[in-house]
Amino acid sequence: MENITLCLTIGKRPELLRQTLTSLFEKCHFKNVIAINDFGDKETNDIFLELCPQGILLNQEHHIGHHHAVDKMYKYVTTDYIFHCEDDWYFDSELNVTSYIELLKTHPQVSSICLRKISDFPLLDEDVAKVEYLDTMPVKSARLTALHEQWHGYTFNPHIVSVDTLKEIGNFYTYKKERHISRRLRKKGKYILFLKEGVCYHIGENDSIANPPKTNIFLQMKAKIFG
Repeated sequence: MENITLCLTIGKRPELLRQTLTSLFEKCHFKNVIAINDFGDKETNDIFLELCPQGILLNQEHHIGHHHAVDKMYKYVTTDYIFHCEDDWYFDSELNVTSYIELLKTHPQVSSICLRKISDFPLLDEDVAKVEYLDTMPVKSARLTALHEQWHGYTFNPHIVSVDTLKEIGNFYTYKKERHISRRLRKKGKYILFLKEGVCYHIGENDSIANPPKTNIFLQMKAKIFG
């Protein structure tokens, strides 16, 4: 694992971060780890430093936004590959990062290898039928491009990507949304390869910093009014 860096976007969800890192480190060891906390909370920073004492922590005093934060973090990368992860994923299966990198090397039209379980997506029955399973080596994979003409070109879900592809994409801050990155790569004929047997699933659905659940907002308003 000399030629890959684990890069993490973290902040304000310390317990989810603990679950993410604990489950991941049970499956894989990383020599190079970088995280950026765009919210600057001490609780999250403490957990990162506890579990990644060898890691680089970029702590933002002023919020700069997700895409700017990723750009800043990637500037510290010195390896050829990046394992990108957020702070709300649970890894429940064995990882073979060497095989995933081999997939990238042998499939030049692949933008990244997404590690999320296909079963973790909220797919309708007709969508499931459109998933294209591939007999790739050294690990079986799948394409989801038939599900949507613009999505599945790129994602910030846990994935492995080459630095060369990131250079092709350019600065993330120039894209308004993730879908705009995906749209550009799809126009160039590039797409994500998903593992046939994914290795992680999302655990932060009800604890989003960008889009907090309405129930939480309601409870906050109720507490403010009624004490």
